[in-house]
Amino acid sequence: MVNKKYLTMPNQLSTIVYKYNSKGFVLIGIYILGLIVAFYHSLSMSTGEVMFFGAVFLAIPLYVQYGNSNKVRMLVPDERSLIFSGQGIQFGLDHYPVRDIEAAAVFLEAFTGFEYRLYGAAGMSKENTRQVSNGDQNKISFRYKGEIVDFTFCLTSYAQFCMFRAVINDWLAAGVNVALQQAFNDEFIIGEMTYYQTPSGL
Repeated sequence: MVNKKYLTMPNQLSTIVYKYNSKGFVLIGIYILGLIVAFYHSLSMSTGEVMFFGAVFLAIPLYVQYGNSNKVRMLVPDERSLIFSGQGIQFGLDHYPVRDIEAAAVFLEAFTGFEYRLYGAAGMSKENTRQVSNGDQNKISFRYKGEIVDFTFCLTSYAQFCMFRAVINDWLAAGVNVALQQAFNDEFIIGEMTYYQTPSGL
């Protein structure tokens, strides 16, 4: 019988990656065509009509970029999960065992819902601006059997952020050369989470 105290759960997390949406490209094509037609007829428009169509053409790319509808967004969640673990990386049916990962460069931006203050430059207003991260700009680039593989992924909570760091520690222990860069240091993250009372999810 196995003693339970020697059983440990491996560090592992499943993250979201994004892919380009073909419908978004179609909308952009229609948008560009409409922009050309509107520009051609702009000389015969009144000032009010120019302002109206100008506002419409400004709103469309903003909606495509930041809207909630996956039908028009340029980037949509991939149906495949990107799974990080101490044993390696898995993306759909693709497996990258840690023993064959030669090196990895990681940029950790933040996690979904991370609130922080953006301070003004020295000599400017002392007021700060509240920012909220989407957590979807974390990046990894690794060399696997001589080839470079890149992913941009989303960390949905501070718990996932910490788990990913634990996975990196597993890779380091396995001999993988990992270069880690963070947009915010740990002290800043903890301080802002405390200030905004952000749930850790731990």
